[in-house]
Amino acid sequence: MKKTLLSIALALGFSSAQANWISYDVDQVKADAKSGSDSTAHYFRAGFNALGMQNMLQARTASFDGGGMVHSVELTSGKSMGMVTPFIGIGHDLGYNGAKAFQYGLIGASTGMKLGPVYAYAGGKTRLNFNDTNPKQTVGFLGVSYPLTKTVSVNVGYSKSIQDIKETALGMGVRVGF
Repeated sequence: MKKTLLSIALALGFSSAQANWISYDVDQVKADAKSGSDSTAHYFRAGFNALGMQNMLQARTASFDGGGMVHSVELTSGKSMGMVTPFIGIGHDLGYNGAKAFQYGLIGASTGMKLGPVYAYAGGKTRLNFNDTNPKQTVGFLGVSYPLTKTVSVNVGYSKSIQDIKETALGMGVRVGF
């Protein structure tokens, strides 16, 4: 819980100074049959533009149904190229219950467009491990954001990860723009 609160405090402090938007999402995560480690994941994200780049800070904490948790923080930066935004980033994962922390790189791309009243988005990212023993993960995601007001919207999203970490997630959240 302390790690979650620390990440949220850092992200709030960071986002209040720089953010164009912040969001909070909760996903129900179903693991593959082999691991059977279902969880509830909480995401806090803050996005901002700087030097012509689109940047995002993400803090994720997953609490497993059978006990235990994992926590990670990622920072990504990308440049819009038409409808696609390729990005790179870095991440820090504390490992299961903080037992084995590790860092990793990220590479990915995202896209989005307005479809009637909603904004639809999709993308993917993969970890670039600095050490071969760290878990490998590639995630594909898609979702929609429905505006409630000019600055507040609700999100519904789906993601699927493959490689060492195999999970399927469905979630909801809220996003506030500035």
